[in-house]
Amino acid sequence: QRGEARFDTADFGDEGNSPGNLRVDYILPSANLKIINSGVFWPSPNEAEFRLVDKNASSDHRLVWVDVEVK
Repeated sequence: QRGEARFDTADFGDEGNSPGNLRVDYILPSANLKIINSGVFWPSPNEAEFRLVDKNASSDHRLVWVDVEVK
């Protein structure tokens, strides 16, 4: 893996031959949209929302979001 961890969007585990956290999901907004904010929903294990991304309850991918303004 290369790049900043804050851009990771999936957690494929760190054990064995697993690649670990990677940037695999993205949003490609239309050129006529102004980007206001964006991010990846990746709560830490001590946050209440972690139950939503626990591997036993959901996917190993995370929600990628973007706030846009139509020009």
